[in-house]
Amino acid sequence: MDNLKEKTANGLWWAAMSNGAQQLVMLLIGIVLARILSVEDYGLVAMLTAFSLLATNLQESGFTSALCVKETATEEDYNSVFWFNIGVSACCYFILFFAAPLIADFNDAPQLTLLARVMFLNFFIAAFNVVPTAYLLRNLMIRQKTSSQVVASILSGVAGIAAAVAGWGCWSLVAMDLTYKLTYTLQVTLHARWRPSLHFDLRPAWKMFGFSSRLLATNVLTTCNNQLIQVLMGHFFPPTQVGLYSQANKWNTMGYSTLSGMVGNVGQPVLARTEGGEERRVRVFRKLLRFTAFCSFPAMLGLAVIAPEFISLTIGEKWMPCVPLLQTLCVAGAFIPVGQMFSNLLIVGERSDLYLRASAGFMVCQLGLLVGLRGEGLATLLAAVASLQILWLFVWHALAHHLVGLTLKQTLLDVFPFAAAALVMVVAAWWGMSWSENVWVILCGKVLIAVLTYCLLMRLAGASVFRECVDYLLHRKK
Repeated sequence: MDNLKEKTANGLWWAAMSNGAQQLVMLLIGIVLARILSVEDYGLVAMLTAFSLLATNLQESGFTSALCVKETATEEDYNSVFWFNIGVSACCYFILFFAAPLIADFNDAPQLTLLARVMFLNFFIAAFNVVPTAYLLRNLMIRQKTSSQVVASILSGVAGIAAAVAGWGCWSLVAMDLTYKLTYTLQVTLHARWRPSLHFDLRPAWKMFGFSSRLLATNVLTTCNNQLIQVLMGHFFPPTQVGLYSQANKWNTMGYSTLSGMVGNVGQPVLARTEGGEERRVRVFRKLLRFTAFCSFPAMLGLAVIAPEFISLTIGEKWMPCVPLLQTLCVAGAFIPVGQMFSNLLIVGERSDLYLRASAGFMVCQLGLLVGLRGEGLATLLAAVASLQILWLFVWHALAHHLVGLTLKQTLLDVFPFAAAALVMVVAAWWGMSWSENVWVILCGKVLIAVLTYCLLMRLAGASVFRECVDYLLHRKK
């Protein structure tokens, strides 16, 4: 268990450093591209994002998690999943290739036909990295995986910026995406100490499919939940409106996915390998949950409070209409990593059926909000969806209580003190810089006040997760 603790701490460290570096790279790239490209360019690509993500879910089919939590993963298991993914991705691309004209007609954008046929190559390329990624995660080789993401982000960013400068328009975003998938796939394949063979036996994959199929259905529903608004906007609104929402959603997703990737890459394999019974697993889960809340709330609510200055200084005044959308999305985004920790617990407990039901329930509720509030404006709709995301935490708790007996009091104590501290931090940062009119001064002042306020609150409250993080950083320095 001491060795597992050390691997967990080191995994979180490398995930934090690498995910942070990756998002910093993507931040700089996003700023440059947003200043070069038009709002319409982002809107056109955004119309295809949902289809690409759904095809990626089908191609991966939940096997990454299935291989990670499997008690013993054999060479036959890896090889079977590899060839299964290749076959499914080829079928998906074949279908979407011929469906591209229908997608273009649905969005009344003829140029989407060729754009879609090229862009959809990304999930076929990604089929080759599913098993190597699962191998790295299963063996807690987090540094290798995340460093591959950083290098791929840099190379893809260079390709995207070069294409944008050359006048490729929306095609530069497609070039960037394809470059990322290709370079990441090559790197994780080299890092993983596994290579496929030409032995075609799909029986091991079929044995895992009962578990992974529920994860597949859940991932599809999650993608639909995340992309539903964007897809409907592509049908009912012009590309400019879709582009504004896409830009706001991009920064929000970049924020919470950094945290989800940092904890998720470590949390699932650690929970799967926790020994000592259910009580021990609950203690480990609660510790990971507190760490997630400790990071998620100040990061996402902090992004919301600096959003006006951040957007103005980075991507320019033409994107300022997306600020209120970004702020609302950040409130919901603060709860997404917390919810994903609960989903990891359900997956490790081999209750992917409960995970599926929770995701399906959320989608039904969100669809109801979309139908009921479609005439009230996008701002009202996003506020309602953010409220639903917060309330859904109680659904996740109910499932965890059913699985491992986690009480509501334990969940509230693990999550909401950090949310309250982050809220105080936001108020202090906003009020503390309300006197200034200089954008740079406001941005720097808000960040400084927010960091100092949150750290002071954690110190005064005697938060163990804060103390352990400080101790770990000091230990690494030594």
